[in-house]
Amino acid sequence: MSSAAQAQTEKDKGNAAFKAGDFPTAIGHYTAAFIADPSNATYPLNRAAAYLKLGKNEDAERDCDTVLRLDRKNVKGYFRRGQARVALQKLKDAEADFQAALKLEPANDSVKQELKKVQDALKDVAAVQKSKKPINIPTPLPPSTSPPKRRRVPITIVKPESSAASSSNTTSSAANKDSSLLTPISSRPIERTSSGTSTSQSSGPSSSHSTPTSSQSTQPKPQTFREAKAAREEARPRGGIFRSDGRSSLFYAPSSSNGDADIPKRETPQTLVSFIRIWETLQTDHERWDVLRQIPATRLPVLFKTSLDASILAPILRTLRAALTDKPEDEERAHIVRAYMVNLPRVPRFNTVSMMMDASETAHAQIVWDLLGRSRGEGVEGEMDKQKEVGSRRAWGCH
Repeated sequence: MSSAAQAQTEKDKGNAAFKAGDFPTAIGHYTAAFIADPSNATYPLNRAAAYLKLGKNEDAERDCDTVLRLDRKNVKGYFRRGQARVALQKLKDAEADFQAALKLEPANDSVKQELKKVQDALKDVAAVQKSKKPINIPTPLPPSTSPPKRRRVPITIVKPESSAASSSNTTSSAANKDSSLLTPISSRPIERTSSGTSTSQSSGPSSSHSTPTSSQSTQPKPQTFREAKAAREEARPRGGIFRSDGRSSLFYAPSSSNGDADIPKRETPQTLVSFIRIWETLQTDHERWDVLRQIPATRLPVLFKTSLDASILAPILRTLRAALTDKPEDEERAHIVRAYMVNLPRVPRFNTVSMMMDASETAHAQIVWDLLGRSRGEGVEGEMDKQKEVGSRRAWGCH
């Protein structure tokens, strides 16, 4: 079957559905017909009629545009587009469509009737717009210039009793108190010290609570903000056991016994920028060790990321060697150095950075591993530590 014959078949089905009042089905058949033969203006024209029945005026106007593009002298195309535009309140455009249809068929009564309705509607609209009057908005009256009326309210003044009489009564009542009452006195004699301050002495068990200990009196006061912060950190409890009866046990940080207590504590760097800013101000290996020992070795990959440089790695390696050489018997110091040697190879770009160091700088790594010795851990965790250490030695290029 040719496309034209198929289009005609779909058109016939659409006409049957249109007569039966099944407009959606008719639209479907007209659409199939127009797809089969898009050069025939009859199919979009019939579909526009079905759209008008369903109130889909925009679709009907669009189909009529298609009809007039295919056939400029199609009277029904102008007529149905005029009907769609009337429903869309496009009265001027609808009037132009009906006039064009009437020009093609001057004796068409349907076109004349629709044109007359549109022209009457345009006259009514013009009359309504012409009869519109400006809105009269009442303005508020100006405020009155006459002075406001005042209302007099009588006020009664009540004079209070004389204050002198009340004060005399109070004095006389205080003087007439019973002299037999006990007079409170202090049982602790106050002595004047050589410095001009007053101290109190008390006897009995309570004196032990008021007398400060010798350790508190001899403890020097912090002179700077950093020393005060360090003192607060040392005095802060690190945990405890809290019981419902109120008896609690607080655990404080143990006093340092590894010999690092004499090294001044510095601010712990939290970012790479702060680390570099602090690192550039340090002059000795002791100062650098003071900073390194406060940074957990596991944070090194996060701290340096991809910004580790040979100019930073070489001084760190030299500082670790100096720390071990200074106190080789310090187990805690050796534990920190071992953690650094294991975690530094985990920093991104470590292999590239280590290749940029010369032989004298990489020799420090072998010396550090020799001073540390092999890991002596036991059990599962010990075996894992040994495997990590083997991989780290290989990354450092050491045996």
